[in-house]
Amino acid sequence: MIWLKNGTIIDGTNQPSYTGTVCIENDRIKKIYDAQKPLPGSLEGDVIDCSGKIIAPGFIDAHSHHDFFAARNDNLPFFLPFIEQGVTTMIAGNCGFSAAGYDESTPHQNAVGGGLFSNRGNNYGSFKKWMKKADKLLPVNMASLVGHGTLRIGAAGKSPDGLSEETLQETLDILDRSLSEGAAGISYGLMYEPGQFASYEELKKFAEIVKKHGKTATFHARACSKVSTSYQPPIGGRPHNLRAMDEVLRLVRETDVKTVYSHLIFVGKKSWDTVDESLRLLEKINNEGHDVRFDMYAMEFGASVITVVLPPWYLKLSAKKRKNWFNRLRLRVEIWVSKKALGFGFKDILVTNTHGNKPEIEGKTIAEIAKEQKRSVLSTYLDIIENVDESASVLMYKYQNPAIIEKLRTHPLVHYMSDAWIEEGASVQNFAVYGNFIKFLELARDHGDSMEATIHRMSGKPAAYYGLKKRGTVDAGNHADLVVFDKENLSHNEEKQQRPKGIEHVYINGVHVVDRCKTKMNEINQKPGRFIPVD
Repeated sequence: MIWLKNGTIIDGTNQPSYTGTVCIENDRIKKIYDAQKPLPGSLEGDVIDCSGKIIAPGFIDAHSHHDFFAARNDNLPFFLPFIEQGVTTMIAGNCGFSAAGYDESTPHQNAVGGGLFSNRGNNYGSFKKWMKKADKLLPVNMASLVGHGTLRIGAAGKSPDGLSEETLQETLDILDRSLSEGAAGISYGLMYEPGQFASYEELKKFAEIVKKHGKTATFHARACSKVSTSYQPPIGGRPHNLRAMDEVLRLVRETDVKTVYSHLIFVGKKSWDTVDESLRLLEKINNEGHDVRFDMYAMEFGASVITVVLPPWYLKLSAKKRKNWFNRLRLRVEIWVSKKALGFGFKDILVTNTHGNKPEIEGKTIAEIAKEQKRSVLSTYLDIIENVDESASVLMYKYQNPAIIEKLRTHPLVHYMSDAWIEEGASVQNFAVYGNFIKFLELARDHGDSMEATIHRMSGKPAAYYGLKKRGTVDAGNHADLVVFDKENLSHNEEKQQRPKGIEHVYINGVHVVDRCKTKMNEINQKPGRFIPVD
């Protein structure tokens, strides 16, 4: 047995903390002793003095993409920085892309992941088959959504055409089966190919299946900025990020599907005045009786694919038509107008990974590369896209600012997440990989906020929302996913790819994977995580 003795227990329910001792036996919390109750006379096993430290549930990354690493034998490097932050569970399969949930006979297997992610030649297909394989290889716990984009790619690749009635029904059947097998819901990626090509009626049909199962739909909406190339004309009228939210909330009203609005961000300075209206819309729909949350990360930037700022009409074109002078002129005008109206430009796009195609430009912004090459930024940008086969990864800045982060992170509808992953071969990683959850804790500490509420948003709250039974709270009988941290010693470096400070112990299903700030590689190599099927 393991005894976490005399710590301040914050149990993940948003109730006041108390001093006590947690007893772990095998993979479960056996018993919790309040400081007012005497401990057994002799404590058998490993006794850890947690005096002056906080004992909390393991943190849940409520928006992850680690399903694409879950079934790999060599997956530990992708999970390790999250474990060292205290993350013990991930909700994966977001933004329309999941590693599984499609017909294995598809000729479009290599397109699964949409350019952001890849199954590296593995053809998982069936959600159940992939889930069983992942369960044996996971260093952390995981539940996963099925991506609408993955369903669509499996049926028709990245085609912009509408699905035939027969093909649509086949994909609906795959979703229905995957949800019965334990998928947590569906995710939409309406800013990415091929999700951006789907009709509203198609989106609604998938949501109705999810509602039937009582599960969750998450949405990467069509726009996260005041103006975008997702709408025509690309400027004017109602702010585009609010139009995008209107679309999602309309679907919620018509289907009553339980919904998470993914990574509520406000790209570009000119978008920052839409924060209050966005929150008002989310509050309003909840007041109407629907169940809608949003998730957020603690950073002012986010990761994406390099083509994300290109309009759908341009992405639909063949390589030859993209070089047509009129199409180039139209694109140039649209992007120039959007940049001016948005307060965001090519200086805010940092190339992080070209997958070996152009490593010399990694770690530089598009504007810096254009200056070096003495070319226009748009020509440089389009040339990069062509040379990297549209698959380069980027960090996008000016997604939000400290004031926005403060307003969002304390909102009653929020879940905390990272939306971050390790890029193989990348010169620059997303710094959220190393410090996102630590930053949430630091912000709460430094602003005098409730640590109980903060931990609730990264543990008990998402666990209950996604239906993760016996997870997310410090309670007898629950799985022993626990974190012990020193609140006063928490720190991270937002511009460095290095481990944060303050996380002293981490347990995943009772396995001690971080011990007094030292990572226990042998224990993690035993793959202590579990796949969590959602009923």
